[in-house]
Amino acid sequence: SADCNGDGIVDYGQILDGMFADSNGNGIPDCCDDGESCECSSDVDNDGEVNVNDVLIVIAEWGTSNPLGDPNGDGIVDVQDVLQILSDYGMACP
Repeated sequence: SADCNGDGIVDYGQILDGMFADSNGNGIPDCCDDGESCECSSDVDNDGEVNVNDVLIVIAEWGTSNPLGDPNGDGIVDVQDVLQILSDYGMACP
């Protein structure tokens, strides 16, 4: 019944469906264990999955300060944003 990220969905279910990783098998999403945000900022087009569309948006926004293409929120669309999306590629998002 735990919901560490407060999204209204039981954490264990989100682990089972692949939405969140649980590398240590404790039933708590790694993002909660690590004190990180469990938001899916890599899904820049908000279609529910990190995929090629998100990569294309970052490329289209390259070198700008447009927040749409800046999933890491550092104020500039650059290689760090591409690397974040590639790291999360294929992840389902709430």
